[in-house]
Amino acid sequence: ACLNLRDVAKTKAKPQLDERYWRLMRRVAGNIRRIREAKGLTQEDMISMGFERRWFQRIESGTYSVSLPTLDQVARAFKVDVSELFRLHR
Repeated sequence: ACLNLRDVAKTKAKPQLDERYWRLMRRVAGNIRRIREAKGLTQEDMISMGFERRWFQRIESGTYSVSLPTLDQVARAFKVDVSELFRLHR
């Protein structure tokens, strides 16, 4: 079913995100944590890069829906391509 954004805007309801979406967010969160740790950075270090600590913790938890511009900002801070945040690692 297609989501009609006009109807959502009229009702002020938030669209429901399915399990597939949240699996992707958990993968992205795991990749963010993996890349941060591989670069020897702490969550505290992310503050000096312009991120709020609690907000960054929420991103890494995988329970927070992150926008593409935010993911781009994270990728730039890590000096990696944004596609690295979506990559499936086994």
